[in-house]
Amino acid sequence: MTDDFGVDLAGELTDYLVDGTDIPAAEATYYVTLYDDTGTELNGDLQNGRVAVANAGWQEVDATSFENANEIDFGEVTATSNITVQEFAIKDADDTDANSRVLVRANITDAPQMFAPDTRVFFAAGDLDVDILE
Repeated sequence: MTDDFGVDLAGELTDYLVDGTDIPAAEATYYVTLYDDTGTELNGDLQNGRVAVANAGWQEVDATSFENANEIDFGEVTATSNITVQEFAIKDADDTDANSRVLVRANITDAPQMFAPDTRVFFAAGDLDVDILE
């Protein structure tokens, strides 16, 4: 699995290390979204769009990795045809914020996964994991 920092978070880390600029405080809530195999965000094809997950909704696995602590439910597929899910991302804002930033983007284990219309898309606790060093 390859996990990547988003451009904005990577820039904040670079500024911290090179310029000594403080990293902004963490938000209380982040938003999880899904991407298909072409890199297109799927929030418009899912009943719940981007899903809010509080900081407590993540748990550390070890010093450099974490995973979802609870089920993340995207609701049913609202598209009229199958969707393919390849990656997930953690963003700093919901669907209504056009300026939301990708903080982390990662492949989903066992991807690609295909979901038919009206199928509930969810990931059980521990299914979405990020390893900062891989």
